[in-house]
Amino acid sequence: MRFPALAMAALLAAPGASAEPAKIVQGETAQKIDAALAAAVPSGFGGAVLVEKGGRIVLEAGYGFADRERKVPFTTDTIAQIGSITKSMTAIAVLQLAEDGKLDLKAQVRTYLPGAAEPAASATLHQLLTHHAGLADSCGDDFDPVSKEDLLRRCMALALAFPAGEDHYSNMGYSILAAIVEQVSGERWQDYLSRNVWTKLGMSRTGFDVFHGTAPRDFARGYLDGKRQDVISDSIAKLHGSDWNLKGNGGVQASTLDMERFWRGLTHQIPGISSFVTQNMMTPKEHMDGEAWEGYGLFVRLDAAGKPYRIGFSGSDGTFFSYFGMLPQQDVFFYIVGNNGEANVKPLVAATLKALLPPKP
Repeated sequence: MRFPALAMAALLAAPGASAEPAKIVQGETAQKIDAALAAAVPSGFGGAVLVEKGGRIVLEAGYGFADRERKVPFTTDTIAQIGSITKSMTAIAVLQLAEDGKLDLKAQVRTYLPGAAEPAASATLHQLLTHHAGLADSCGDDFDPVSKEDLLRRCMALALAFPAGEDHYSNMGYSILAAIVEQVSGERWQDYLSRNVWTKLGMSRTGFDVFHGTAPRDFARGYLDGKRQDVISDSIAKLHGSDWNLKGNGGVQASTLDMERFWRGLTHQIPGISSFVTQNMMTPKEHMDGEAWEGYGLFVRLDAAGKPYRIGFSGSDGTFFSYFGMLPQQDVFFYIVGNNGEANVKPLVAATLKALLPPKP
């Protein structure tokens, strides 16, 4: 196990930085990524990264603080926001129900949510999954109180923001999918995921509004422009169920190690997610622009030969930024999360990608 001198020096010298060293740093690429992340700690970066190549973890590390005020280090066990990566989990729920014959992806929303408002009720599940329904992005801010009834009657009645069939990202579309999951399964969206995804994959530090066996120090705080933010599950709890601006599209928190287990489930290294589900998620469904395509709950980028070279999803609330990435041609998986603002973390994700991907010819 090696710890680059630059990485260790940055951790020890940074004002208020955690002195916790990287757990695994193996190989030149891992050292390069580790050094870049460690160098960001003095500017306030707190986060974690895990890189696995060829079935072997080559980088597993935490940086800075999950909670600056209490001097709690950020580790790969720290529970932190995954943002819109939540949509990948909602897609799994929808596809599992489709595989069981309970949903038809070509059917319209009104088939499963009778009485839901138009025009959104005419969208197909396929259109919602691929952001091609023409819906507005949202029905207000994340923490505006929106009940399920509000979603079905008021939000779904909003005029289409774009022509149906065009690619336009919609958080609301995935909230509608979560409502369909609840209607068809007979249980809360988050309970369905807990029973059918998180528990099956051993993701014990993942959840939406309920986390068992945890303490406040287990959760990362966000810091935007130096201002401390509440843990999102605490903010969700204050909505008392009127959380439908987030449900289905965001709000899930997970540890970095749990996100590795999520990847192992998607790649069938551990049981829990079927081939029907994963093939639908990772197969290009609708063109976005350039080399980018929509899968179901994942984005797929194709090389010049039309083969996927990057599959993944990012998540952000403006403060936390996370990226879940698979590089099939390099046999690489990586996950990275940071808590000090998207504008500060996004360049670190770009640097990680640059280090992992071969240079373009």
